[in-house]
Amino acid sequence: MLNSSVRVCIEDLLVKAYLGVHDSEQENPREIPVYLEFEYKSPNSDSLAEAVDYRQVRDLVLAAVCNRRFALVELMAKTIIDAVKNEPRIIRILVRVTKIKALKQAKSVSAVVEWNRETKLDARRLM
Repeated sequence: MLNSSVRVCIEDLLVKAYLGVHDSEQENPREIPVYLEFEYKSPNSDSLAEAVDYRQVRDLVLAAVCNRRFALVELMAKTIIDAVKNEPRIIRILVRVTKIKALKQAKSVSAVVEWNRETKLDARRLM
């Protein structure tokens, strides 16, 4: 039997948090879109008990970052990974945290952080 995995994507999960290095950015929380992708071994049946429940993953993300203060998008992304990677069935996670209107000439700035059980952490900044 072929070993396969499932990749689940949660797109534009809006979390309320304080984000930015400037004092004015720490005055009010903002809605921050988060993209989260996680991978785990394919279930053998059509049973939620064999799957990783994406609602539970969402709740882990919200508990980890809502109403918290972050200066850097990179640290917010890493905090999300640290919360989700404790689910033992998850073998890979990719998180993209987007800061809307971070630059006047750009729509947004994002940090992408990827983790897997073998190589641990890889942070990349994308603009």
